Amino acid sequence: RYWMNVTPSDIMWNMSDTAWVKAAIGSIFGPWFQGTSIFFPKTILFNSLLLFSLIWQTLYRYPVTTLCSAPTVYRMLVQHDLSRYAFKTLRHCLTGGEPLNPEVMAQWKRQTGLTIYEGYGQTEIGIICANMKGMKIKPGSLGKATPPNNVQV
Repeated sequence: RYWMNVTPSDIMWNMSDTAWVKAAIGSIFGPWFQGTSIFFPKTILFNSLLLFSLIWQTLYRYPVTTLCSAPTVYRMLVQHDLSRYAFKTLRHCLTGGEPLNPEVMAQWKRQTGLTIYEGYGQTEIGIICANMKGMKIKPGSLGKATPPNNVQV
């Protein structure tokens, strides 16, 4: 709830492969527990030009408010001039599954005006720490423990 920051009026698009726990958390349990609609477009082929075009067209055409994808996709997207494209309804961006480098986070913010909120979890427990809405994000950090978790190093 705190990391995804979704409401019943949101539409969530989680681009994760269904073999990842992130698909279960981000495409089924997390959004559904909040009453959020889930967006499932046709299968995406991972060809960078085709993928960029498909992502841009999808975000332009459909009222997706929350996007969740692996950092690799954000790395690929920021190589284009995103300021030329309109993501009319997108308001919240999430990532997980691998570290997000601070440069990509900064480029995404500069080009779209949106912050990417990184989360960390495991198959056995789900999201255990994340950068959450309203929290000061330290680039390179996975944020703080998500309630009700107590994370210590």
